[in-house]
Amino acid sequence: MEEEKNNVDNFLQSVCRFVSTEERAQDIQDELRDHIDSYIDEYIHDGMNIEDATSKALKQMGDPYYLSNNFKENISNNRRIFIVGLTVSFMAILASVNIYGYINNIYTFSDIFMNLVFIILNIPIIVLLLKTHKKSKKLDTSNPVFYIQSYKTSTWYENMLKPIKWLCIFSFAINLIPDFNIFDLLSKSEIIFEYLNTITISIMYLIMIIVFYTASPKSQNNIIYPEGILTFESFIPWDKISAYRWVKEHSKNKAIYSIELKFKKKPSSYKYSLRSQLIKVSSSQINLVDEVFKSNGIDKRQCF
Repeated sequence: MEEEKNNVDNFLQSVCRFVSTEERAQDIQDELRDHIDSYIDEYIHDGMNIEDATSKALKQMGDPYYLSNNFKENISNNRRIFIVGLTVSFMAILASVNIYGYINNIYTFSDIFMNLVFIILNIPIIVLLLKTHKKSKKLDTSNPVFYIQSYKTSTWYENMLKPIKWLCIFSFAINLIPDFNIFDLLSKSEIIFEYLNTITISIMYLIMIIVFYTASPKSQNNIIYPEGILTFESFIPWDKISAYRWVKEHSKNKAIYSIELKFKKKPSSYKYSLRSQLIKVSSSQINLVDEVFKSNGIDKRQCF
């Protein structure tokens, strides 16, 4: 009986290999499992044993790899370009405002220095997303092995980011409400200074909100390819990973699993990608992910 159950589970997992969230995969599997169970009951009623009935029921359902294409989610690459375009536009406006203020003696160099540092610190994110977009376009010509199914349920580090993100949004809204009562007391140059400050701070908040969005696991679509793992912000070749380990957490009385990757010491642009984040993985895919890492010669560790 256990073997038949495993055969059904493996069939359903193969059908849902191109589904990116555990919740949607569970809905599909529940529906298909009802069909399989009805076939099994029918064949057992006709005199078959459980093993033969299960085997015939799965054959009746069809090829799981063919069926998986019917449920395949279309993950667009344009989202990265949209994020890059939006961020670059905000950075260009921020730079223009500061240059305008400096040229017109509204800002001193010390006023614009931190803003320029802020822009420079965000450039690596832009470069990384562009590299990933270019790589993802190449990978479009090859077939993925499967999608890593994630959760909609938030983990502790996502919950920790929420108040910070909302603080940025609230502060951004506050900065859009200028205090017109004091403008009568200010000179023209001081009014321009206040307006430029409002624009500068608002744009910086907007960029920070975008960065929080890209860092959130909920925005990730992680795909396993024969060459490596494609995440939203980077592509990680198998030969860049030295080891991995599983991390188990609990949120809302539910166990949530994530995989943490350790990169080889050789400097690489890929090392940046997952330095401070984990890949959330459905519990039903743990064995599948273990097999993929094992086949690529990557060690499983208890701790790093």
